[in-house]
Amino acid sequence: MGKANSGESKPATRAESRADLDTMIPDKKYRHPPVVEALCEIYFVGSQWSSTTPGLFFEKIKTEYPETRELQQMEARVNVAPSAHSAQFQKLGTRTQFIHREKTRLVQLEHNLLVVNQLQPYPRFTVWQPTIRTMLGHYAELAHPSSIDRIGLRYINKINLPPIPLHMQDYFRIYPEIPTEMEGTHGRFMLRVDVRPHHNDHELIITFALDAVKQNEPVSFLFDLYDMKPVPGPFSLDAVAGVVKEAHENIVLAFENSITDTTRAIFEG
Repeated sequence: MGKANSGESKPATRAESRADLDTMIPDKKYRHPPVVEALCEIYFVGSQWSSTTPGLFFEKIKTEYPETRELQQMEARVNVAPSAHSAQFQKLGTRTQFIHREKTRLVQLEHNLLVVNQLQPYPRFTVWQPTIRTMLGHYAELAHPSSIDRIGLRYINKINLPPIPLHMQDYFRIYPEIPTEMEGTHGRFMLRVDVRPHHNDHELIITFALDAVKQNEPVSFLFDLYDMKPVPGPFSLDAVAGVVKEAHENIVLAFENSITDTTRAIFEG
């Protein structure tokens, strides 16, 4: 890999970040976005749940989501004692998945949890966001949750770059920096860092990773951004929509501040 030195560009100030945010949301759209999956997780409290709830949910969406499957959720517990070791597996419940007819979206449902997944090709956020609200409305109508525990929004990006050697600072503003005494070079890595997002009552975790690389072959980087916020108080569709919008703004701003114009040019094809 190329040398891991600090980039020359300075971090954006709060005023500059706000200006950038205003210009890039919601109209920012790359010709070839690197998003391989986006998902919104909504954790509820006090849902009125029964074995018939997934079937009733399916009746509301079966025209667009005609395929279903069930996944058994398991939890492993390992006990370590001086005399013996043991492992136990406990069933946590069943998750039902509803698959879009075009295989581009997925809705996942279980007691006190709704997950809405957007697969490739990723559209604008303003196109995907109404799906989240629609599915949330169906869940609320059937399960009547008393409140929401937390909301998570996650964007998983795969960024393909030219074969090595390459210089990280040409493409990214966040990357591992290796001391020159260790030749300043590196191979595979994984960085995980909590950053302060623009809406700072949220939590934002960035995971940046490179798997094995081979000479003269394209290099693929994983850039994963996960925003999470607790949502105390009674359930409200508008409150959820507001939190999801803020989470998206946090993720877009963090992503744009982590890449260079060279990388943006790649997304434009």
